[in-house]
Amino acid sequence: MIDEILFSDISSVYSGKVGIEIRTKEDMSENDKKLVQKAEFDVEIPVEAWCALGTNQQQAYATHGLFRYFGKFPPSIATYLITKYTREDDLVIDPMCGSGSTAVECLLLKRQCVVNDINPLSVMITNAKINRLDKEKLLAVFGIIEDKYKPLTYEQYKFSPKDCNYEHWFLSETCDSLRGIKKCIEEIEDADIQNFYQVIFASIIRRVSKATTQQGRLFLDVETAVGDAFPYFKKKALKEIENVSLLPEMEKNQINVCNSDLREETIEQYENSAQLVILHPPYFNSYKYSSINCLESGWLEIDRKEVRPKEIREFFKVGKPEKYKEYVDDMEAALRQSLSLLKKDGVLALMIGDTAIRGEYIPVTNTLINRIDSKQYMVEKIAVRVPKYTEASWVASQRRKKNDIGVTLNDFIVIFRKR
Repeated sequence: MIDEILFSDISSVYSGKVGIEIRTKEDMSENDKKLVQKAEFDVEIPVEAWCALGTNQQQAYATHGLFRYFGKFPPSIATYLITKYTREDDLVIDPMCGSGSTAVECLLLKRQCVVNDINPLSVMITNAKINRLDKEKLLAVFGIIEDKYKPLTYEQYKFSPKDCNYEHWFLSETCDSLRGIKKCIEEIEDADIQNFYQVIFASIIRRVSKATTQQGRLFLDVETAVGDAFPYFKKKALKEIENVSLLPEMEKNQINVCNSDLREETIEQYENSAQLVILHPPYFNSYKYSSINCLESGWLEIDRKEVRPKEIREFFKVGKPEKYKEYVDDMEAALRQSLSLLKKDGVLALMIGDTAIRGEYIPVTNTLINRIDSKQYMVEKIAVRVPKYTEASWVASQRRKKNDIGVTLNDFIVIFRKR
């Protein structure tokens, strides 16, 4: 059976083409069936294939496009999970919220929500994406920024990015331009408006740098570097001012954004309270987000040396298959903590990826599933995520075989239910 679910009936913010396509095992492609076999899942567990409908531009409705976050949790998947497994005012928790897709969807769908991330940059982005601000106030502040802005040398404004080889990644005139914008933002008195403009500032940093924008990992692409960053800042600000001003008003205490380790009490206080937990961790041998976003963190004065030791050990770029056991150890601890947040009959959706290193398939997902007590938590369903579009087109091109998309992009969504 093939079921196409469009979200335009849920809320007017969704494009008519945004939604999800669900295929049962019988209608899955042969490539996806082979992927399931390779992953070694229990044959008794129902399997589906999920495909998010809508182009990248269509998926960037509301504030989802405020910051380009590599490896972002797809908004369509979040919407589907929230509408299928919860009702209005139910509590949804996302312990590794990344760029805040879950929080935005909970705001739009009127759910209570707690989101958390170890990285302060993620917390800043999420707060900016869910906080409705007055359009006229934002435009007035932008007018002040535009009037005051001028490039500043280091001698004029003694700031250089933290923990970042900025002379390698930026033209000197770009640094002067970014210093000028940063100085103006620091002078904004309203904390929420300042946070909004800090995220706008962060969102253009990769674009004006010498780093490629075609993939998450940092590689030089000197030809794309831009000396004057302000036109990019202006264009992005004016677009997102419109988007945040159209957000629904948040109800009191509807969404709580935390910046903590999963092991800390900030999250533990919500034990046995969530109807739905969405968990989208970094993948093994994929991205270390403190590294991927180091340019942005550096300009925002976030010390990633404090973040790195607390991150999941994903062995970014190491390429050693045997290291996956250490990754699974970390993920087991995070998953157990996340499962403890569920109320009885609650659901946890774990979106995670397997990988292949030098031809060796690494069954990360199945290894992790087998470490969880099946008497307490049942694996209700496993979905293969089939990407139809992707932000990182260069990466996608490396993962395609002829006309098949997603053949080696091994994403799974595992649905656990608390018995």
